[in-house]
Amino acid sequence: MKTLKTVFLALSLVIAASALATNPSSNDAPETVALEISALLDNPSFLVTENQTVHVEFVVNKQNEVVLLSVDCTDADVSTFISERLNRKILKTTLEKGKVFTLPVKFVSKD
Repeated sequence: MKTLKTVFLALSLVIAASALATNPSSNDAPETVALEISALLDNPSFLVTENQTVHVEFVVNKQNEVVLLSVDCTDADVSTFISERLNRKILKTTLEKGKVFTLPVKFVSKD
């Protein structure tokens, strides 16, 4: 019986130690990435004449670079701007590698 208690205690310590040693998952990663991408897209080089939302699909590669897959927009200036500002840029925030992310990007006109 004493051996069983010792084994149980040792197993409990191993489980507790491994739980404490793991990195906590970050639930604020999407918000952090959105802020980081927003900073990259700040100050467009063209005049925004009307409000529009553009959906951008991208993946993150092993070097933590953004690789654009598609920019859902009919305006060539907006599409080019997003491609130049985001494609192959390194993110500070770590995201799941190879997963496709969709980010809505709003352009608001300053009337």
